[in-house]
Amino acid sequence: MKKTQIEIRPLTKSDAKNQLINSLDKIEGVKHAAINSSGDLVKVTYASPASEQQIEHCIRGAGNKLR
Repeated sequence: MKKTQIEIRPLTKSDAKNQLINSLDKIEGVKHAAINSSGDLVKVTYASPASEQQIEHCIRGAGNKLR
């Protein structure tokens, strides 16, 4: 099991946070995804076939910017 933390531009609305979590949960291999309370750090626990690049692509695809 791998873990990653990815800094993003802060998400302030709970709807945006939920949308991103739901998108990440759809990636095969993602076991757990969470966003910290300030909305600027995404924490993901995953296993193969998921990859950090795939997770970053999903975050960008949901309209978020990485820091």
